[in-house]
Amino acid sequence: MNKFSLSTAGILVAALLTSVSVNAATDSAKTEVTPKGMSCQEFIDLNPQTMAPVAFWVLNEDEDFKGGDYVDYNETVTTAVPLTVELCKKHPQSELSKIKEEIKKELSK
Repeated sequence: MNKFSLSTAGILVAALLTSVSVNAATDSAKTEVTPKGMSCQEFIDLNPQTMAPVAFWVLNEDEDFKGGDYVDYNETVTTAVPLTVELCKKHPQSELSKIKEEIKKELSK
């Protein structure tokens, strides 16, 4: 083998080892990222652009709607998010899932 092929092989082996070590590090650091267990204070601290998807997820988690019904995302954005923020400011240590029924009760009025 000439010097060029040895150095090329060395570079390829180094790149492969780096790739394997990066993949191993990211695999062990993966966690499930959902609003499950999120406190009201964490919800209030969110970027306002992410509040609607989180509220939508919380309100619709484990819900089975009959006949193909669904909760409109725009309704969540315009009514559920401000209501959730208001309730969370009153109870910042509560979990979002614990105030879910209170939010639904207010939305049904």
